[in-house]
Amino acid sequence: MMKTLKDWIVAYRKDKSVMNEFIMYETVREMNEQGQYDEIRYIRTKDKAINRVMKRLEARYRQYKDNWIDKKDMNEYLLHAIVEVFENADIKRSPEEIISWASGDEKKIGKMEFVLLDELRKRYDGDVKIISENETVKHEDKDDAVNISDFQVYRDWLKGEDVNTYKKFLEFVGGLESILSDAQFEVYTYMMSGKTQQEIAKLMGNVSQQYISKTWKAALERIRKEYLAFRTYRVMMKTNTYQKIKTFVKYTENILEYVIDDEAMLFNYVLNFLKENEDDDISIESAHENQKDISTSVLDVLFDYMKQKDVKWFIYIWRNIDEVKDSLNKKDKQRFVQIVIRAYKEYLKQAKNVIDKASQHIVDREIHEKVIDLIS
Repeated sequence: MMKTLKDWIVAYRKDKSVMNEFIMYETVREMNEQGQYDEIRYIRTKDKAINRVMKRLEARYRQYKDNWIDKKDMNEYLLHAIVEVFENADIKRSPEEIISWASGDEKKIGKMEFVLLDELRKRYDGDVKIISENETVKHEDKDDAVNISDFQVYRDWLKGEDVNTYKKFLEFVGGLESILSDAQFEVYTYMMSGKTQQEIAKLMGNVSQQYISKTWKAALERIRKEYLAFRTYRVMMKTNTYQKIKTFVKYTENILEYVIDDEAMLFNYVLNFLKENEDDDISIESAHENQKDISTSVLDVLFDYMKQKDVKWFIYIWRNIDEVKDSLNKKDKQRFVQIVIRAYKEYLKQAKNVIDKASQHIVDREIHEKVIDLIS
């Protein structure tokens, strides 16, 4: 017999681990605002009605005021909303009434949307909390039960990473204490020991639970950012992709500077460069789908840093390039060239930051002799 949402909630009240069975994840690789690809774990559940609510909220709040909501953040907010539903639903009500309370309707905001809006307003409107759809008050400390999701998201992220690479990263940077602030490292250490955010708040001098939550999230973001930089540096040192692209961009700049009104020459140079560096065993659509290392090939870099709005058009042209190249007009050739050059310039800019960061670590920690082992 298929379980209702009420059945799941009742089981959860007896055993919190039921949530691990109720929540499912779908991993999707999508381009972010910087033109890079992220692996995003979308939340889905065993309840179809809740899934429909999530899809509706994802579509409705893709943009909040003037802010485009990152899909990873939306994922986290919806997880908070689900936990709130499981914690606060009145199990004396019927399954239909619980679904109605969680999802809402045209006249009344549902619990899940209520929690989502609370998260968005705290993030973008300042220190306020929604009490009802008609009033707001200053944010007050609350039970941090929903914040176990922060830890779960972090633990799931670590599971997806190569253990050996992560260990080398920690040795390279000198441990997390070297990249986190004192407060971030203290909160991180307490969280990893299993303490709740309220317990940590007391241990740190009765600071607010909100301060602990923000410090914890800032620590996780810093770890992810530093780890990504390390992975990028390893790939750059293990391949000649960076130097290839750097030489290519320099040559195209010379063409643009010294060759006047010769789009055909530039187009052909760009096209030949991509063909020469195309991997025969990797399709153009999956060139960026490496999961353990990033930007390993010339085409990989192109798709990691290409603007999302250009991907579909570019793939079509590239897939049919032998048939369409002679019929492309001047505007199309210019667009093709601009897409490629813009993506590679962005990559070089980001790569330079990564090199500078890695070089600083090497100098500060005097690990010159260990570098080869750490990046191998």
